[in-house]
Amino acid sequence: MEVVELATFEEFEAKALSLLEDRKKKRSETGMYVSPVLFRGQAQGSWDLRTTLERYSTREYSPEDYYRVMLAARPAVESFTEKLWDLPSEYMRDERIPNAPQGYDFMVYLRHHGFPSPLLDWTRSLYVAAFFAFECPKAEERNVAIYSLIEYYGLSKGGDANEATIVGVGPYVRTDRRHFRQQSEYTFCRKVLNGKHLYCSHEEAFARNDSTQDVLTKFLVPKTERARVLEKLHMMNITAYSLFGSEESLCASLAYNEIERGRL
Repeated sequence: MEVVELATFEEFEAKALSLLEDRKKKRSETGMYVSPVLFRGQAQGSWDLRTTLERYSTREYSPEDYYRVMLAARPAVESFTEKLWDLPSEYMRDERIPNAPQGYDFMVYLRHHGFPSPLLDWTRSLYVAAFFAFECPKAEERNVAIYSLIEYYGLSKGGDANEATIVGVGPYVRTDRRHFRQQSEYTFCRKVLNGKHLYCSHEEAFARNDSTQDVLTKFLVPKTERARVLEKLHMMNITAYSLFGSEESLCASLAYNEIERGRL
């Protein structure tokens, strides 16, 4: 992982746009597949890339075990939301094939509503990522972090198939509207231990640093840029309400508009 410390948001913006142009150029010149550039904003520059499941539990779940957790959560979700999810009662996915997990649509729904998930969420929009970085930066931090990721950069992934490997999934799934509002895509990381597939840490895969794939850059931007960045995003209609669409996010957007911006 490359770490780039910047002085302004405009510097990040220029580098992110350059990444998008470089991807187009690479595809045009070589004819090889290059993954979309994905972005992820984090309010603490010192944070690692960790899923909400990692932050919630130290256990490494197998895909089958986590699927059973989703099955257990489904009746309550369906009862309170009146949405139905078609989930087979048995786990039938061949884990040797790097596909989306079984029940991916429900997994994405749970992720967007705060249920601990092995999915790490990304966005195709550098500006949506900036919102998540700058919305509530932590007082003890000097910088926020915005990551960029290119999973495939013209070559297939090498290395030991049993080692930690990142798998990208999305965006084509019928699920919660927040997925589309936030231009979301997702990755998960898995490994094989004692013949069993397990979800594991993305940091474990990045630490291998054994190929030109999974090209990750961490941009550090001063949190003092927050007011200017949020004002720019507000003018683009990138707000808590536009990204979440809930009553709570509406009130958060109104609070920013009427109090923090000092509109009155």
